[in-house]
Amino acid sequence: MMRIVSALIAVLLAAALSAQAEESAGAKWSTSANAGLNLTRGNSRTTAGNASIVSERKGDAHEVTLGVEGNYGQSEQTDADGGTEMKTTVQNEKGYAKYRYLFTDRDYAYMNGELSQDKIADIKYRLIVGPGLGRYWIKSDKNTLGTELGISWIKEKISEDEGDRFALRFAEKYELKISDTAKLWESVEYLPAIDDFENYLVNGEIGVEAAMNSKLSLRIVAQDKYNNVPADGKEKNDFTVTAGIGYKL
Repeated sequence: MMRIVSALIAVLLAAALSAQAEESAGAKWSTSANAGLNLTRGNSRTTAGNASIVSERKGDAHEVTLGVEGNYGQSEQTDADGGTEMKTTVQNEKGYAKYRYLFTDRDYAYMNGELSQDKIADIKYRLIVGPGLGRYWIKSDKNTLGTELGISWIKEKISEDEGDRFALRFAEKYELKISDTAKLWESVEYLPAIDDFENYLVNGEIGVEAAMNSKLSLRIVAQDKYNNVPADGKEKNDFTVTAGIGYKL
């Protein structure tokens, strides 16, 4: 496991160092911390929380995105004796790094790294690392639309089964600036194994954010994770919706 963690750290450092290698007046970092909490009491008792930190660098040929996020939730469940207790229903974490080098205004090469775990889905760890090519089909102050094509190495342990595989990666992301204080975004990522297209992952996200002032914003984010070959006894699909507050550091 230490080798897996070390591999992701190496990707993070490589991305940051590559970005610092060529500074320009237009390049800048922006960092935001986001958190959400949902509680219900009365006829039902649930607790759900989400937290993330994302840092992005844009403005020249080197674009970097670094982030960590986690989700945790509990709900009241009735046991066989008729008693009730709070049981964990969501518990997952993820750290990731994305580096893009633009060799034209719209075309770029990228290197991504991601390490995650999901206790409820019985994913002990999953490391995804790989390069590829991308293009911004739309790139303006109001909106951006980009697609990516690459290859990824996936190393994971699900339940007691550990293994690795190579997968193709198809990705798309769109972001729209609704107004000076609000934006909407969505993204989809599809990773089918090269040797077995029935073994694939699909990750999707859609969100909207509206600023309350120069630092604080309200956010609603929906995430969907689909694993066509899950652990025994586990569902293929995991869907979450989080409403919370974002803070620009």
